[in-house]
This record gives sequence, structure tokens and C-alpha cells, in this order.
Amino acid sequence: MSSNTSLAQAYYDLSVMIDAGVPILRTLDIVTEGRQGYLKRVLTQIRASIAKGSDLTEALAEHRNVFPELDRMLIEAAETSGSLGTSFKMLSQWYEFVHRITRRMLAGLIYPLFILHAGALIAAVPASVMRGFTPGGFARDVLTPLVYFYVPASIVIACMLLRNQIPPLRCILDAVVLRIPVLGLAVYHMSVCRYARAFHMMYAAGVPMTEVTERATRATGNVMVARLFAGGSESVRNGGLAWEGYSKRLLPQYLHLFQIGEETGELDKTADKVAEIAADRADLLFTEFAKWLPKIIYFAIVGYLAMRVITLWQQVYSGAGVL
Repeated sequence: MSSNTSLAQAYYDLSVMIDAGVPILRTLDIVTEGRQGYLKRVLTQIRASIAKGSDLTEALAEHRNVFPELDRMLIEAAETSGSLGTSFKMLSQWYEFVHRITRRMLAGLIYPLFILHAGALIAAVPASVMRGFTPGGFARDVLTPLVYFYVPASIVIACMLLRNQIPPLRCILDAVVLRIPVLGLAVYHMSVCRYARAFHMMYAAGVPMTEVTERATRATGNVMVARLFAGGSESVRNGGLAWEGYSKRLLPQYLHLFQIGEETGELDKTADKVAEIAADRADLLFTEFAKWLPKIIYFAIVGYLAMRVITLWQQVYSGAGVL
């Protein structure tokens, strides 16, 4: 079971228990039962920390590798406002969404990857026979086309793993991702959703506006999108409204909703509406990207294999002409 799935289920169980009025210590006892592995140990340690006098946010902060900053910020705000059940439910839905999109992409990649490996194996046979079969030469012919796929894939994965540890790399990657057709828009809307969700929860909890805007900006998950909201906290510190500091490059609908919320005094409702709209758009775009990505890879693989076949035929034809 993936970490996203495990967290989604844990958050859902926590939301059910909290909404039923079960005290937090008893809730953690119930949620821990039946779980195995690392998450069970973490929940047990969180329960022990709370029993010793720590609040939930402090206990979660001891396990930053399991609970990201966004999770901790939302839970801290919910703990203050008394809406822990809602916060846990929202986080459960978030991780379930991430898991669903990831599963679609991986499932769609199975067939193209099968074609890639089968094609590399089949295409290596005639080339190896023409040159004189040797195990080493055959293995080289099989691995050569796979290298063109796995080396770039490995580089992308390594960059994603190092992204949060190297700020310049994170800026570059976040900017590049936003320029990828369909995926970039999906990430943009999801980042707006994260900002609005965090904003809504903290504002409803009575957190000061300057702190709300600063922490919600950190919750976006994308440096480039965060810059669109970064002026909000400065505007508030200078006595203005948050929306006045937002970048005009922000989607007008989102900008107007925040403006209306501040002008009418219903910022918590409008922030929640922005989050809902952005989440729906992100869901549609991620689904579309997950549908087309395997097809693009499939056609790229087929094109490469077709070029290999043409090259082999040219070699055979040239050899026959010489003879």
C-alpha cells in the first residue's frame, strides 16, 4: 500500500472518530488498531506525546517526514478552531485524489513500457544476427534503446527527490512544470486550491491575517504560483487588503472572488469556493493528462521502433546490393 493511500485512510478514520465526538487519545487508540508497519509506530508515538502534554500539532511536528508542512498547518488551524474532523476529512480527500491520479498514470504506462521492452528485445535479434551473435553484443543491442528512456526518467525522478533540498533547483522545476501542456495548468489550479484551503482553515480559526497570508503562500506547493500570492501579506502589513497585493497574472475569477470576500466580510466562504473551483479544474486536467501521457509515450516508442526497423532493412538491402 502506498504512503498516500495509508495517510488517506488514516486521516479518514481520524475524521470519523473526531466527528463522532471521540476524544483524541481514544481516537488514536482506535485508529492505530489493525494498522501495521511504520505508520502504526508513528501513530503510537503521537499518542504517547499527546498523553505527556503535547498538543496534536507539536506531536505531528516530531514526524515531519510523514506529515508535510501543509498537513501540519491545516491541522494546527483546525485544532484552534475546533474543526479537526473537517480538516482530517479534507486531507483524506486530498491524498485519495493524489493516489487516484498517480494510479491512473502508472496503469496507463504499463502497456507502453511492455511495448518498449518487447520491441527492444525483438529489434535486437536481426541486428545481432547480422553482426554475428554474441551474448554481450545482443545485451548491448537490447539495452541501448532502453537507456534512452531510463536515463531521462532517472534524472527526472532524482530532480523531484532533491527538489525541496535545493531551492534553485526547485524554482527551475516548478517553472518548467507549469509550462508543460495540460499538466502545467493542472498544477497551477491545484496550487491555488492548496492556497485557498489553507487560507480558509486558518482564517476561520481566527489566525491573524498577516500570518494567514504568509502561511497559505507556503502551502501552495509551487514556488511560481506562490509568487502570485506573495504580495498579499505585504499588502496586509501596510494596512491594505490581501487581494490588492496579489499578482494581476492570477486568474481573474480567483482574484475577483478574493476581492468580493474581503469587501463583503465573507472571506472564509469565498476562499472555500476558490478552493472548490480550483480542485474541480485540477481534477479534470490531471485526468486528461493521465489519459494522454501513455498514448504520447506509446507513439514515441512505436516511432522509435519503426526507425529501427527501417535502419535494419537499409542495412540488409545495402548488404544484398554489395553481394
